[in-house]
Amino acid sequence: MKHDGMPTREQTDLGRRAVLLNLSFWTLVGLLQSSNWMLGFGTTRLSLVARTLGSAMTNAAFWACLTPFVLRLAGDRVRRRQHVVAIGFAIAAAATTVSTLIHGLLFPMPANWQAPQLFGVRYIDIGRFFFQGALTFTVVLIAGYALSMYRQYRERERDAAELRAQAIALQAEQAELRAHSAQLQTHAAELQTQLANARLAVLRTRLNPHFLFNTLNAVSALVATDPRGVRDMIALLSELLRRALQDSASHEIQLSEELELLRLYLEILEIRYQGSLQCRILIRSDARDALVPNLILQPLVENAVKHAIELAGGAGVIDVFAYRAHECLVIAVRDTGPGTGGGSIGTDTGVGLRLTRERLAELYGDEQTLMLKRIGNGGMRARITLPYHTAAEVRELVAAGST
Repeated sequence: MKHDGMPTREQTDLGRRAVLLNLSFWTLVGLLQSSNWMLGFGTTRLSLVARTLGSAMTNAAFWACLTPFVLRLAGDRVRRRQHVVAIGFAIAAAATTVSTLIHGLLFPMPANWQAPQLFGVRYIDIGRFFFQGALTFTVVLIAGYALSMYRQYRERERDAAELRAQAIALQAEQAELRAHSAQLQTHAAELQTQLANARLAVLRTRLNPHFLFNTLNAVSALVATDPRGVRDMIALLSELLRRALQDSASHEIQLSEELELLRLYLEILEIRYQGSLQCRILIRSDARDALVPNLILQPLVENAVKHAIELAGGAGVIDVFAYRAHECLVIAVRDTGPGTGGGSIGTDTGVGLRLTRERLAELYGDEQTLMLKRIGNGGMRARITLPYHTAAEVRELVAAGST
């Protein structure tokens, strides 16, 4: 029998594989870094090779020890919100200290060198060590976020499979026990509601890694050319992730809150395209309180960037509209550019738009539409129509149903 609290053999194997993968990765990073330094020095002297390898592997060992802690930090939402900046600063400072001491020991400066230094290391090199430490911490933390989202996605999939199995079992039991049909129908209805919520949660957790992957691509595009822009983009991405994860249990938020999330994403795009991209948001006042699916606008903007802005070399205009039309809410994203070329309107194979269609169908059934249309200037317009409702109206309906 298995004792409570004791790890299973499968968990032990997974832990060993994680440790081996962590050590292998950082060993490879250390070897690549030392090779890069030796190529920069342009020498193969044994003493210099040994010192370079020792410095790079010490740095790699330091991060190999800290990686499990940073990954756990990414999975702990409370600590992540409250202490992640302070912890990141402390880790970057520790990495700077280690690099400074090792560098000063292995690569001492000449005695006649008059540059400002500490422990035999120039101040400018210490600053570079701190920036590298902060950047490494950020990359590992973002990897932890992605891993946490993937684990949530797998857990949601397992929950959905279990709920489907329960629904099938209840349907068979309902056929055999006619006398209890009313009770079983009520139970089955509750399970169907849970199953629908699980499907929506699965769709959302599939969309989150897709969104994170595309946003990280935008960040990586400027790493070599605009480090300051990269820092701004990382700060915006961190704020965007924090807000997107604040209320992960809710399928709908107010349009005004969704626009705040979109604003952060648009700022990332504007930094990426260095001012060539213009983004305008035109929202009527009677539409701001309407409830919409969380992260519904980002895939539409992402589609406009892919099929218009990127094809135009990063230049163009993206307009976002929203207004109330009788009992419907209309949201549109318009771009300037060549559009979808020869592709037929209304068909989309992109992950973002496909998941958006599935989420809208789950939430609103036949009362929603998502259409793509070419417009006169050669651009495209994505238009969503869904039932207009506010949080106050939902509360009134719930109160009326309970009475």
